[in-house]
Amino acid sequence: MSPPGSALPALAAWVDAHAALVWCGLVLAGGLVLAARARVGRATPAWPGRGALATAGLISAAAFAAVAWAVASGSGLVVLDQGIADGLAIHLPAAWLPAVLATTRIGDAPVLAAVTVLVALLLLVRRRWLLAAAWIAGVAGAGLLVRACKPFVARARPLDGVVAEHGFSFPSGHSAGSLAVYGLLAWLLARQLRPGRRAPVVLAAALLVLAVGVSRILLRVHFASDVLGGWLLALAWTACVVCAVERGRSED
Repeated sequence: MSPPGSALPALAAWVDAHAALVWCGLVLAGGLVLAARARVGRATPAWPGRGALATAGLISAAAFAAVAWAVASGSGLVVLDQGIADGLAIHLPAAWLPAVLATTRIGDAPVLAAVTVLVALLLLVRRRWLLAAAWIAGVAGAGLLVRACKPFVARARPLDGVVAEHGFSFPSGHSAGSLAVYGLLAWLLARQLRPGRRAPVVLAAALLVLAVGVSRILLRVHFASDVLGGWLLALAWTACVVCAVERGRSED
C-alpha cells in the first residue's frame, strides 16, 4: 500500500501526463455550468469589451499556432532566439541578476497558486459562483494547455541558464501562468470599477506579466519565442473564458 503522502504527487503526475484530457474535461464542465446558468439567474448588462477581447483571443490562438510551428520546424525564428540568448550571455550585467531573480519569482508556481487560492476563496465567500468558476477554469486551463503543448514541440531549454530549470522550454509556463492569473485578476477588479479607473489596473497587470516574461529571457531559462508563445496561449484561453462568462451573465 502506498503511503498517504504519495497520493497527491501521484495525482499531479497523472494530471501532467494527461493534461490534454483533463483540459477537455474542464471545457466540458464549463460548458455545462454556463448552460445551467443560462436557465436561471438575473440579467446583467453586456460587457462592451467582449467583442474586442474575442477578436484578440482568436488572433492570439492563430499566432500561437504559427509560433509553435516555427519553433518545431526549426525556422529562422530559432536562429533569432539563439542569437538573443547568446547576446544576453555576454552583455547582461551581473548587477541586474538580483532584481531579475526577484522579478521572476512573481511568476513562480507557489506564488501563482497562493494568489489563485486566495482569490477563489474571496469569490466563494461572496457567493460569486460563476466568477469563482471562471477564475479557477481560467488559471487551471492555462496551466493544462502549457503542459499539453510542451511534449508536442519538445524544445530543449537554453544550455547556459542562470538558474537550473527542468522540462521542455516551449511554451513558457511562467509567462502563461502570470498572464492568466494577473490578467484575470485585472478583469475581476476592473469589473468593479468605473471606466475611468480601470486603465491603471490593466496597466499594472500588463507590466507584471511583461516583467515576468522578460525575466525568463534574461535568466536564459527560456528563449524569447517561448515567452511569446506562453503569452499568446494564455491570452487565447483567458479571452475565451472571459467572453464565455460575460456572454452567460448578459444573457441570463
